Amino acid sequence: MTFAVLLGWLTGVFVEVNEIIISFLVAFLAGGVILNVLKEELPEERDSSLAWFCIGVAAYTLLLVFVSL
Repeated sequence: MTFAVLLGWLTGVFVEVNEIIISFLVAFLAGGVILNVLKEELPEERDSSLAWFCIGVAAYTLLLVFVSL
């Protein structure tokens, strides 16, 4: 894993990556995080609440929108 971080850093230093590619990679990573959270945090065996999860997602989205302005 350490090698992957170093390889990514070296790639970023020596190669100019198009913003569209970076956007796709960030979206792919975010989708993976969301799928992992849905799988681990909202199982049917636990006392979880989809409504509170959606409220948290909406609040965090608004926070990101206001910070990026």
